[in-house]
Amino acid sequence: MSAKPAALLIGANGGMGRAVARALLDTGYALTATVSRRAAIDPFLADCPSCEAVEALDLSDAVAVKERIAALSSRLSRVDAVVVCSAVAPCAPAEMVAIEEFRRTIEINCSAALAIYQATIPHLRKTRGRLVLTGSYSGKVATPVMAAYVASKFALEGLTDVLRQEAQGWGVEIVLIQPGALDTPMMRRTQEDLGHTIANLSANQAERYGDLYRQMKYRADEALANGTYSSPEAAAAGVIEALRENPPSTRYPIGDDARYMLNLAKNSSDREIDDVILDIYRSAPL
Repeated sequence: MSAKPAALLIGANGGMGRAVARALLDTGYALTATVSRRAAIDPFLADCPSCEAVEALDLSDAVAVKERIAALSSRLSRVDAVVVCSAVAPCAPAEMVAIEEFRRTIEINCSAALAIYQATIPHLRKTRGRLVLTGSYSGKVATPVMAAYVASKFALEGLTDVLRQEAQGWGVEIVLIQPGALDTPMMRRTQEDLGHTIANLSANQAERYGDLYRQMKYRADEALANGTYSSPEAAAAGVIEALRENPPSTRYPIGDDARYMLNLAKNSSDREIDDVILDIYRSAPL
């Protein structure tokens, strides 16, 4: 039986997840992880060979997620920390987003978090452990062309508050990491997909949303070129801070963009936020 504190990491194969895995191992946790697909297991283990176990887990079915995580947790001698890094971020305005894609985004980004909590809370009670969820400034400030993602992150904000309130009596802390834009492979794939989407808009779609799409892509390309996106390692450092601090903060913003947006949400009216966000888009050259 390992004397180390034990962590369960969900979504370890993404850019942030891989950085969190390395940080947990470096901090001295015995790590068990899940990745999104079987093909990701070997590359993950090549990068994190001291991980004690890794399984493939699809988060798009929260009922199945609860069953799998409950079975996985029951095989561990203890669970001191559970960290969830997985998310999907489809780009589409509300009028255009497919209902199935919207549902899938909510399932992966929010419903799966509830399933993981339900599966692991019996173990976290025993250790007075912590659950760290990954939100976004998009859970407080909406932006165009991200309808499904924004809705899922707003929902996760509320869910996290409820979980934190309900778990306090057991000494279990529920913490939300709030990254801004991270320079990850997923972010770069999203940039490539945006170009493809813009090129394939119908005439009506291009008339209604073409400018917003192009403005969004310009701003994201500009940030990547200028190196202003935060690193996955910065997010991983936030996770470790959330696990070490006693008591932890309820939320940990990551990156200057996240801190700016979250401050905007605290101190501005809805109309003022709308004006700031739309001005950022409108000021981009077309």
